[in-house]
Amino acid sequence: MSDVVPKNELTDRLLRTKRPVQFTKPFFPPHVAEEVARDVRTILESGQLINGPFCAELERQLTAYHQRERAAAVSSCTTALQICLQFLDLRGGEILVPAAAFTTDVSAVKWAGGTPVLVDMDPATFSFDLADLRRKLTKRTRALIWVHLAGMISTAWSDIVAFAREHNLFLIEDCAHALGATISGSRAGSFGDAACFSFYPTKIITSGTGGAIVTDNEKLDRYAREIRYFGRENGTGRVVREGNDWLLDEVRAAIACAQFRQLDDLLQRRHAVAARYDEALHGLNHIELVMRGKGDPSYYHYTVLLPSIAMREQLSAYLSKNFGIPSRPIYPAIQEEIVFHDLADASLKSAASGLARSLCLPIHPAMSHDDVDWIAGCVRAGLASVS
Repeated sequence: MSDVVPKNELTDRLLRTKRPVQFTKPFFPPHVAEEVARDVRTILESGQLINGPFCAELERQLTAYHQRERAAAVSSCTTALQICLQFLDLRGGEILVPAAAFTTDVSAVKWAGGTPVLVDMDPATFSFDLADLRRKLTKRTRALIWVHLAGMISTAWSDIVAFAREHNLFLIEDCAHALGATISGSRAGSFGDAACFSFYPTKIITSGTGGAIVTDNEKLDRYAREIRYFGRENGTGRVVREGNDWLLDEVRAAIACAQFRQLDDLLQRRHAVAARYDEALHGLNHIELVMRGKGDPSYYHYTVLLPSIAMREQLSAYLSKNFGIPSRPIYPAIQEEIVFHDLADASLKSAASGLARSLCLPIHPAMSHDDVDWIAGCVRAGLASVS
């Protein structure tokens, strides 16, 4: 992009080229849509709507991609988390959870009978503050949920894994944002005892709704397969535990399989959009490109950091009001959600301030370079207006 021009001239030019912008959008090019339609027809003609070949194929794709031994497709990432936590029999135990996470990371702990303990965020990694992680460890700590927020794997990944191993904690990776993310040659989902993935409409691949557990733990895999299907024992069909209807049906599995076959292309497109943003926004006052140097994120979000909450709010409002560009922070910190106010403590300041200063700009595989350049130009105009 060219150097900064006077604010009025820049704004006029941007308004003349105004375009509709979506924050995120599933990507189904025509040949993929045709594949899905063909596969759905096959499913309907077969009459087998659950426990069929498409679910098995998705699980095969997941194990091969992550070089793990087992995968169980389920109805959502939240379900995947809950199954892992119930498997551990957490009653009376504590689970370390990032304050910079989605609410279901805490809800799943509570539903499984455990006590969530929030850990502050390191603003340099958007993951665990390692000092706070160590402070929150007690004799009752049983497991650790590690969230790869916005698709970034923490640059302190080796310390997090070592901490879990040293203290014999079951390590669950929440990879809802991070399918395809890598760091130091390792993929998200390859570090923990179990990894949970999401196929929600906004995610890297989608099945509409859906999720999966990837693991090398044979007992967890068997437990997941039984509990997702009313507690029925594999092979016999006898009900051996209290289960639920947490299956991923064949139609959604077929959609996910088709998406998985284009995963490399989806990731390349996201990386191209992110690289274009980096080029356009690098060096601007008040914008910190927090995702640079974080290995190879999946770029579920393209996230920047503003120096204050007020400036983030002003810039977001400016983009929306003047250009119709949607933007938002990643999440509120967990303890700021009304239902979880009781989990707040004074140690969680970095998560609250860091997340509130984060700004996620539109990103999805269908975006063009012209789209990115236009949005970046609007950001520059907005910074000139609010700073």
